[in-house]
Amino acid sequence: MFQRLALFVMLVFIHFMTLTAQTTRVVSAGEWLDFPWTGGFDACQFGEMDCDGDGQNDLIVFDRRGNRLLTFRNEGIAGKVSYQFRPEYIAGFPPLFEWAVFADYDNDGFNDIFTYSPGWAGIKVFRHRGTFPPSFELVVSPYLTSLQGGGYVNIIATNADYPAIYDVDGDGDLDMLNFWALGTYIELHLNQSMEKYGHADSLDYKKTDFCWGRVAENEENNLLYLDSCLYNRSSAEADGGTRHRGATMLMFDFDNNGLNDMLLADVDFPGLTLLNNHGTGTQALITSQDTSFPSYSTPLRLFSMPVAAMIDVNNDGKKDLLVSPFDPNPFVSENKNSIWLYLNEGTSDLPDFQLYSRQFLQNQTIDFGSGAYPTLTDINGDGVTDLVVGNYGSYLRSWYSTNTLHSSYASSLALFLGEKSGDAYALRLVNGDFASLKQYELKGLIPAFSDLNQDGKADLLLGNESGKIMYLTQNQEDTWSLVTDNYLGIDIGAFSAPQLFDLDEDGIVDLVVGGQHGKIVWYKGFESDGTISFTFQNDFLGQVNVTDFSLSYDGFSVPWFFYDRNNNLRLICGSEQGKLYLFDQIRGNLDGAFAQTNDWSALFETIHEMPDVGMRSAAVVSNTMHTDKLTLFTGNFAGGLQLLNATVAVAPGLSEKQTEMFHVYPNPAGDFVHVEALKPGERNYLLRLITLQGVVIEEFEFSNTTQIKLTNLPTALYIVQISGNGSVVHSRLIKK
Repeated sequence: MFQRLALFVMLVFIHFMTLTAQTTRVVSAGEWLDFPWTGGFDACQFGEMDCDGDGQNDLIVFDRRGNRLLTFRNEGIAGKVSYQFRPEYIAGFPPLFEWAVFADYDNDGFNDIFTYSPGWAGIKVFRHRGTFPPSFELVVSPYLTSLQGGGYVNIIATNADYPAIYDVDGDGDLDMLNFWALGTYIELHLNQSMEKYGHADSLDYKKTDFCWGRVAENEENNLLYLDSCLYNRSSAEADGGTRHRGATMLMFDFDNNGLNDMLLADVDFPGLTLLNNHGTGTQALITSQDTSFPSYSTPLRLFSMPVAAMIDVNNDGKKDLLVSPFDPNPFVSENKNSIWLYLNEGTSDLPDFQLYSRQFLQNQTIDFGSGAYPTLTDINGDGVTDLVVGNYGSYLRSWYSTNTLHSSYASSLALFLGEKSGDAYALRLVNGDFASLKQYELKGLIPAFSDLNQDGKADLLLGNESGKIMYLTQNQEDTWSLVTDNYLGIDIGAFSAPQLFDLDEDGIVDLVVGGQHGKIVWYKGFESDGTISFTFQNDFLGQVNVTDFSLSYDGFSVPWFFYDRNNNLRLICGSEQGKLYLFDQIRGNLDGAFAQTNDWSALFETIHEMPDVGMRSAAVVSNTMHTDKLTLFTGNFAGGLQLLNATVAVAPGLSEKQTEMFHVYPNPAGDFVHVEALKPGERNYLLRLITLQGVVIEEFEFSNTTQIKLTNLPTALYIVQISGNGSVVHSRLIKK
């Protein structure tokens, strides 16, 4: 299925991207996240360019899962990794597909963009116009050509290959290395711009070498053969050959001998191989290889087919190493741990890469692994809206079978409880495995809540990969029991996506279910013996089908019915390709065709046009998020969330086990509150008093007991954060 995909991305407008609520604070492991609402990361490529004209190179991230572009402002602090998520920078970027190389081909000081050309197995090129924020013009389409044999033909580039675009011969223009279409050998295409015109602003290529470096790749695995250019090409072409499976390349003189070496990765394999070049300036010769690069440090092991970039991440003047998966297959990546950062502890000429993080950027955002499917409910009946998020799955393990990589995942639910204090509203992550579902190692859990057994507590329906529905009841707060994994015998084929909503407005909740087929199935609710059950009504509700048949036979519909501010019944539906579909004309028309509309600005005053939000999209809308605006949460297969048209704080995670370590009293408190360590430690503790918006209003160290003065603080809910002895704990504090 994914071989057929060529996921399209619309131009993202500045008025949309500024909606991402970066004032919102989120906590993970006791620390405030810098940019929670990015939408997640999965299989990324990296570039750099000055986006705001401050003289500092900012970070460009292209995630091929949904062809999503993300931009981060470099704060430029010497020796420090410090970025701000600035999505407004991408307004002038073009649509990018599958892969992108950011390189300055015309030597004007601004990085241009080389990207995959869908449908042509080639390369498109966009030239940077020299503006701030960046904007681009298309200069090569539908594909880049090279003089090969008797004429100029397409430089073959697939969605599974990441070429090296680099000044190989040192003449000032950008050359290109890529694999021969049938694999085995690396071809060199030299740019003739300097030779012909005396400047670098042309892209005039000529293939000069069919076996760069005299190195050959095994067609079945990642073995490399040195000093080997004897493969019978004519025989392979006559027989149809074995299609090259995919690889990534990065060029740099790693040993400072004046010759370009290559970092190479192969599809299905987790490592980087350094090919050491000891030839001449005009004829490369690979004489040795480091198959566990960097073998002198922590060797990279990252599934699958890592792609590397060298960027000065910590502003010390030396290029660091960023690595992320490149494999087109979204079901083999390590999702939550898919961006490795190695800082350069050596010099610019002789880098020494030491592992700094396996979750660069990911550790500062909400990331549920693969997939994010949010729903809104009041799980604890306190009158405040809560957020529950399902996912396709978090990475568990990988293995090989007949030289093919396989990976397994387990789906779970994350629970964010809503908290309200005065006019402040916050979401608090309290459980990353809500209802203990990860143990079943299912995939694709999508939650829906309602009190079906009429006992006053919410029950849970779960869609999943099987297409069936699981039913769990709530025995007591935070305790759930699985009643059946085949609720009412419902089976919509695959990847069921339920919502519980009173669709026909008869006072009884109905069940609507999306699925891989792209349609929506309606089961009408009815009361029987004091419980709510459902009966089949319509398998093509509203004649909605979100499948884009030009790209795929699957739709992966995820429906969300809601009321707008004028009490009109609306539907927003996620899809495989990432587009969110919006419908109206629903009330009184349940047997007819819903009307698709694009009146986003009528619903969300700060959204004028909705771009694709990432493959396998899902969305929920709230008109009870304790604000006068509709709030939109979107999820995608990269595993993150975006928050639009609102600002919602996310407070530190709390649990009773955590707060048992300290006694915070009285609570609620008046002018003073006392904090006492129940198990005194050997060292001082650090105490922070934090608002729900994430503002630290008090910070100091104490030994085993202390007192906080609250006299000048307004009545509100606060968080007491205490760190020390290797742990970080939190306690809620109410100021009267």
